[in-house]
Amino acid sequence: MIKRDYHGFYKDAALADAESVIGSVRMRGKTEEAEFITGFGVIREELFDLLEKHSLEPTYKLNNPGTILVTIE
Repeated sequence: MIKRDYHGFYKDAALADAESVIGSVRMRGKTEEAEFITGFGVIREELFDLLEKHSLEPTYKLNNPGTILVTIE
């Protein structure tokens, strides 16, 4: 499982890192679970949208909606 904690990140840096993670997994032709810890700010909303734009199906972690879970294929 890939884990990234974006607390303290600027929005653009967090989104660029997430793009890199997605690209890396897809380049390897693998399927991996990812957990993105965002808190409740703008990064959370923007990252969720970004994942959907990549045809992924993100969800919020049960009992911790400041964490996004997604399967990257």
